[in-house]
Amino acid sequence: MSSMKNLQLVLAVLLPLTALSDPLPGYSAAGDPPEISGEELQDSAGPFEHKWLFIARILHRDIMKLRDEQFQRDFGEPSANMTNYASVRIKMPLIHPSDGCYSKNFSAQRCLRRIYAGLNTYREYLSKVERENLTAAQVTDIKLRTTSLLNIIKEKVDDTPIQPHPISKLPDGSAWTQRTVTHSILYNLEVFLKETTRAINFINKKLGNHIKKEIKESKWSSEKHSHE
Repeated sequence: MSSMKNLQLVLAVLLPLTALSDPLPGYSAAGDPPEISGEELQDSAGPFEHKWLFIARILHRDIMKLRDEQFQRDFGEPSANMTNYASVRIKMPLIHPSDGCYSKNFSAQRCLRRIYAGLNTYREYLSKVERENLTAAQVTDIKLRTTSLLNIIKEKVDDTPIQPHPISKLPDGSAWTQRTVTHSILYNLEVFLKETTRAINFINKKLGNHIKKEIKESKWSSEKHSHE
C-alpha cells in the first residue's frame, strides 16, 4: 500500500479526534485518571466521539479496581500476589505486536479492528463478572463504557469485515473454578485495556505530529511564494 494511502487511512480514523491533542479535563500532569462518575463523563465538554481516550482510561482504572477487589475477596491475598496465580488463568484476547498497535508496524485500521474484536468478547464475559456479586453499580458502568468505546471504534474502522474472536464457553463448576474464571476475565481485561489506552494515545500523537508537519510545510510554501 502506498504511503499516501496509509496517510489517508490514518486521517480517516483520526481527523475527528483533534480535540484530544490538548490535555484531557480532569487529568493530572502524570495522566492519572480522576475519581469521576458516569454522569460527569457524559457532561464533560466536547463531542462524545472525542472522548475515546478518556473512556479507555476510565475503563482501565475501573477494571483494575474491580480486579483487585475480587482477588482480595475471593483469594484472601493482597493484589501483589496475583503473579502466583498465572498458571490458573485462562487465555483470553490480548494485543500483540502483529496487531499493528505499536510504532514498529503501526496500522490504525488493523489495530482498531483488533481492539474492537477483543472488547466485544470481553463485553460478553462481563456478564459472568456481573453474577459474582461484586460492586453491581461499578460493573454496570464498566459495561456501558465498554459499549460506548466499541461504538466509537466501529465508526472509525473501514468497511473491511472485523474478524470476531470466538467467544468460548467459560468453565463452570466448583467455587474455585468460578473464582479463577472471574479473576482471569478481570486480569486479562486490565492488560487489554492498558494496551488499548496506549494504542489510542499513540494514534492521537500520530495525528498531532502530522498536523504540525502540515502547518510547517504550509508556512514554508507561503513564505516561498511571497518572495517569488
